[in-house]
Amino acid sequence: MNLAMTENDRDFSLGKDPRLLHDAAEVLEMVGGLARGLEKIRKHQARAAGLRLPVFSLLEVVSSAGGKGITVTDAAFRLGVRPQALSGLVMELKESELIDRLKDATDGRARRLIITPAGSERLQQGANLRDRLLAEILNQIPSPNIARLVLGKLETALRSTQT
Repeated sequence: MNLAMTENDRDFSLGKDPRLLHDAAEVLEMVGGLARGLEKIRKHQARAAGLRLPVFSLLEVVSSAGGKGITVTDAAFRLGVRPQALSGLVMELKESELIDRLKDATDGRARRLIITPAGSERLQQGANLRDRLLAEILNQIPSPNIARLVLGKLETALRSTQT
């Protein structure tokens, strides 16, 4: 990913239309506000499930793997952390009986994390809160289809700058 600006890029972005720069900065600030708001929703979800956010996030990843479970290495990859960073979280979930650790059928050294029924119930508590909050948010948006279109275009534009 090469985000370095050349001299020509700076001349174009600053010299052609100062309103464009102002508008872009305003949009990026709004996106930052959305990200912070979504993070707050995730924290509320975790709290509703009686878990800290990192523990809740790991439980979500384990749940999304389904009945076959997921290795710690794969879970760490999905969360963007090193496997060692998950050891304490795995133990916390195991001691709370929210996950099980089973031997991998193909690799006897590896262990697979599998969500328990109690873990699924905890996630559902967080999902119920998220659904209520999202319903409140959607009721305040005049046209969810337009919001979806604009956010989709913004996401595509952001991705294109990261290549």
